[in-house]
Amino acid sequence: MRIQCNHCQAVFNVPADKVPKGQQFKATCSKCRRTIIVEPQSGGQGSLAGVDGSLSEVAHAPTAIAADLDVSSAYDSPLEVLEEGARSALVCVDEPGRLKAVKEALEDLNYYSSMASSVKEALSKLRYNQYDLVMLDEEFCGETAENNTILRYLQPMPMSTRRNIFLMLISSQVKTLDNLMAFAKSVNAVINASDIQKVKLVLERAIADHRRFYKVYWDLVKSIGIH
Repeated sequence: MRIQCNHCQAVFNVPADKVPKGQQFKATCSKCRRTIIVEPQSGGQGSLAGVDGSLSEVAHAPTAIAADLDVSSAYDSPLEVLEEGARSALVCVDEPGRLKAVKEALEDLNYYSSMASSVKEALSKLRYNQYDLVMLDEEFCGETAENNTILRYLQPMPMSTRRNIFLMLISSQVKTLDNLMAFAKSVNAVINASDIQKVKLVLERAIADHRRFYKVYWDLVKSIGIH
């Protein structure tokens, strides 16, 4: 489905399997951060959907449209729409020092960062969005390395989906880039919390290694047209 933000006019392509069927829902524009209200579509695949969800402006505008814009019944989806080619990251970090370092690193690396404020919100975002990168602090929201809900959600994920997500774990126990422990925890890389100020360099190295490892596979996928 193609969605247009009526505030900044950006157009996005959203995978059909991420769109609730036959019901109104909300999405967040990654460009201007405004809410988009998306109506069920009866048109063809090329049609555009989406209206500006900032109703406070519309309601008092002298040219306000005579349409029912009651969004109270809209399905409040955590769907986030990105421009084609944009790289996205889900950040599950709440310790202020670690969060600041992660946000700055992702900005420097040109990732669109989506912040989760709770375990529930993080799981909801993972359900409706495909992220290139997930930064997960094993102590996020007071959880522990032995009982991390988000990690347990990602570990049994089908490989066809999981291989598209680079998962970096922030740990207080495991050494940075300990590949054996990363494998044991089913993550792509680990950074020790004491090295968090080096997160940009660690991420660059780990992602480069990951791309080299999967290069032959991705070249094959591209050549035979599998997505």
